[in-house]
Amino acid sequence: MLFHRESREQRFRKLARRIEEVRRNDEAEALRRSQIAEERMRALGMLWEICRNFADHLNRHIEQERVDLAPPDPPADINEDSSVQLLLNLRGRVLLLDIRVPSNLVSTDNFRKPYILEGEVRFFNQKLLDEERVEEHAVFFCHEETRQGAWMYWNSRSYTSGRLDEDYLAGLLEQIL
Repeated sequence: MLFHRESREQRFRKLARRIEEVRRNDEAEALRRSQIAEERMRALGMLWEICRNFADHLNRHIEQERVDLAPPDPPADINEDSSVQLLLNLRGRVLLLDIRVPSNLVSTDNFRKPYILEGEVRFFNQKLLDEERVEEHAVFFCHEETRQGAWMYWNSRSYTSGRLDEDYLAGLLEQIL
C-alpha cells in the first residue's frame, strides 16, 4: 500500500508540474500575441505614413491636382475579422491597398519571408476598368526584415519582389497615368 501511495504522490507532483508548464506556456503565448498585435498596428501606421509621405511629396510638385489619401488619419485598428483599406487617388487613377491579418500569427503561406500582415495593392484607371482589368501585387509586412520590419511587395507576373516604399508607389502610379 505504501508503494502505491508514493507513486500516486509522484503522479500528482508530475501532473502539477505539467499544469504549471502549461500555464507558463499559455502566458508566454498570450504575451506573444499581444506583442504581434502591437507590431501589426505599428506596421499599419508605417504603411499609412509611406502613403502620406508619397502623396505629400508628389503634391508639392503638382500645381492644380492633388493626390488624395483616404483615410486622412492612420487607421485605429486591425484584427482577424476586418481589413483596412488605404486609397491613393489622382483624378480616378487609383492605388488601393487592402490589408488584413493572415490566418496564422506569423505566416509564410504566400511569401517566402515570415509576415504578420498581408494584402494586395490594386492599381487601375478608367481605361483598365473598361477593359475589366485591375493590376494587382501582393503585399506583406515582414517583421523580421529589418529592426523595424518592412513592407514588401510580390509581383506574381514577373516574379519580382522588393520594398514597398514611395518609389514603388511612384512606379505603380506611372503605369496608370
